[in-house]
Amino acid sequence: MNADSPSPHEAHDKAHNSVGGDVSGTSVQGDDIHGGVHVNNGGVHVTVGQQPPSPPLTPRPMQVNSPPHDFVNRESYLDWINGSLNSAASPRVVVCEGPRGIGKTTLIRKVAEAQREYFTGGQLSFEYRRGHYDHHDQAITGFLRTLGMDKDAIPNDPFLRAKEYLTRTQEQRLLVVIEGAWEPAQVRALVPGGEGSLVLVSGDGPDLGELQEDSTGAQSRPLTPLEPEPARALLASRASDDLSGEAPGAVDQLLETCAGLPLAIALVGGRLCRTGPGTAADLVAEIRHTRSTLRAIGDPRRNLEVIFQTAYQALSPEAAALYRALGDWPAPVLDRALLPGIGDEEALSELLTANVVEEAGISALRFRHDLIRTHARDRAVAEDSPQERRRRLEDLLDAYLVRLGFAELAARGERLRTVDLAELLAGAEDPFRGDTDHARNWLLGERATLLAVVLDSADRGLHTHAHRFAELATALYLDQRLVHDWATTATVGADSARLAGDAAAEARLNSMASRPLIDLGRRDEAGERLARAVELAADLEHSLLRASVWEFQGRYLEMADPEAAVAAFDRCVAENRASDDPASVRGEALGVLFRGHAKLVAGQAGAAVADIEDALEQFAALPEPDKRMRARGRVWLGSAYAAAGRDKEVAATLKQAIKELEKGRWYYYKAEAHELLADHYEALGAQNEVRAHLEAAERHFRDLGSPRAREFADRLKD
Repeated sequence: MNADSPSPHEAHDKAHNSVGGDVSGTSVQGDDIHGGVHVNNGGVHVTVGQQPPSPPLTPRPMQVNSPPHDFVNRESYLDWINGSLNSAASPRVVVCEGPRGIGKTTLIRKVAEAQREYFTGGQLSFEYRRGHYDHHDQAITGFLRTLGMDKDAIPNDPFLRAKEYLTRTQEQRLLVVIEGAWEPAQVRALVPGGEGSLVLVSGDGPDLGELQEDSTGAQSRPLTPLEPEPARALLASRASDDLSGEAPGAVDQLLETCAGLPLAIALVGGRLCRTGPGTAADLVAEIRHTRSTLRAIGDPRRNLEVIFQTAYQALSPEAAALYRALGDWPAPVLDRALLPGIGDEEALSELLTANVVEEAGISALRFRHDLIRTHARDRAVAEDSPQERRRRLEDLLDAYLVRLGFAELAARGERLRTVDLAELLAGAEDPFRGDTDHARNWLLGERATLLAVVLDSADRGLHTHAHRFAELATALYLDQRLVHDWATTATVGADSARLAGDAAAEARLNSMASRPLIDLGRRDEAGERLARAVELAADLEHSLLRASVWEFQGRYLEMADPEAAVAAFDRCVAENRASDDPASVRGEALGVLFRGHAKLVAGQAGAAVADIEDALEQFAALPEPDKRMRARGRVWLGSAYAAAGRDKEVAATLKQAIKELEKGRWYYYKAEAHELLADHYEALGAQNEVRAHLEAAERHFRDLGSPRAREFADRLKD
């Protein structure tokens, strides 16, 4: 049974309400999901020749968060950017430069808020992170989903994805926000095609300077520190006080230390808010002492360190311990459900009031800025022993793994795993109560965290954690088109399994890694991983795992060497038959189905028909009939009948497939069935039927956002 093959648990799948791509701050929040919601004409039965109701339009993407309520100053920057917008001009690129903490992100969010109506195509956003999200194809794939493309409609070739991004944005006036880029190519690739569009880039250094000299014609806009009056207004807002009752000169000294950096002002304001009016002078004294200790010399970056340390020293021991524990968590966001393992609500409330931590959506926490997170980690290194930090982190990872295990089980149902879920989840309460949609939404929100915990666990030598997280995370990757994340976690997880001495997990992850590696054009690496998986599985007393490995091997070989693929599927079927695991029944049906398709590719039409017919009967006989794979298999059966010259059976089979695919709302495969019927009737010279099925295919591909819709539109013109 292949993890990539949808289980009966997925038989209720509807048209995808899916989110793909990356997220601002590498976290997915309720109001900041970077991906599109695509609704098909689900539930409406459409027959050939009828015009279906128009599907709801893809919502205009609005991925940029709102600015803080107390945004101050920057009017000259806003006026310059707003005044330069031209709906008839080529897309513009503006790089907002300045040191970290100076407010680049806030300025960009203010522009997005002020120009919501101008950007009629919406707002897209992506944040690069070194070692995690560092390739523009990750952004493009997510943007395509956001712009209405179904995951099955996205081209496999990265070049075609980039081309499709330009095509789909050609008529759109978009704002594209890019944060964290360090290479010009990361920006160039995301410039949309529509006139009047704007790309706003948050840059921390000179690495993007060459954008001003190339085809993007980027303009740089350095941000300077806040002037005294707006800085004072921001401090008063964050302190919830007009500051008039403070000692003469104390507020000025605080602002001088903050050096006009909004991040520093926000932290100082949070401190004054906690201690109440009349405490500015006391805070000045603390800062003066801390500055002396840290030898600050007026550099804003050093002054930020002073502010961070002063805020930290004012925390209670409990809040300080929580601060350090959060700093050691490998991801930018922590699921709030994990809080009891490292602190309590009172300590958290203290961090929230101090403005060092903020809530991300309704159930997650994050540091207000990565600089604060770095400081928290530095304090953990300085104050906690390596043994204490490792124990604390392992406890958090264990708790998170249980939460992930419940989500994976709810999302995927019973399937092949090397992680023993029964042992892992014993005695724990299911936070999802078996709710598939809830689990899948949670998994999507944890995307950045899943990638981070796999990489960090491997880096720290926690290899058992790394490969377990990698295997369970596939529940997300199989549901969403996140091939970069999947390839990274699967390969790192497989290597960790090898270092942990877990051959079964290594074989499983190496075989599963082949799918995203192939999609990314890394076929040689996929072949090497599969060869290792086959070698490992041969020595394991685990027939179901061997069957799965051979299935992946067969699918890898199918296009390049279909006869070798048939042999691999033979092994898959035999291993399933040798297993007494209940899942092997469905696994055998899948192996027979894929073997039939490989025989079709190999030109063995008659044998293909026999296998596919057999597989359809097996799917129907399952305790939970696999309607999805049976419907897909029926499409292949129609192709096999055509190849075998059994013309009378082609149309009836494909029409039955269309009915089943319509009922299950699997529209991409339904469109392909209409295409096959059009080709069939064209060979028979039945032009009226040809046109009807071409129109149906074009309509479905268009509704799915597939570039293939243009192909069928061209055919209809002929």
